[in-house]
Amino acid sequence: MKLAAMLVLALGAAGCSASHIDSIPSWAGGEPQGTPSRLANEMEYPPVHERPPPLDTKVISVEEQTKFERQLAASRDAQAKRAEQMKKDRAIMLANQPKPPKPPPAETPSY
Repeated sequence: MKLAAMLVLALGAAGCSASHIDSIPSWAGGEPQGTPSRLANEMEYPPVHERPPPLDTKVISVEEQTKFERQLAASRDAQAKRAEQMKKDRAIMLANQPKPPKPPPAETPSY
């Protein structure tokens, strides 16, 4: 009984090792046929606790900011004009749609 328990524990501990799993044939529960081989070296974890380097940002001048604000306002106005024109075009298109033909009156069967 003790021998069987020790064998189960040994096999369980050996199951945690990746090198032993590679050597088990697929018919005995190993990796399936066609599985790609393992990498030669393990991949490194990303440095999650390191701080990123400071960004190289510069403060824009007042003139640049006013220039950007003017450009933004101009593009906003142009977009609003296009939206109004599209609304007008759609209203004209819907108003000029051809009317569907009326179905012929249904004939009542005579008995």
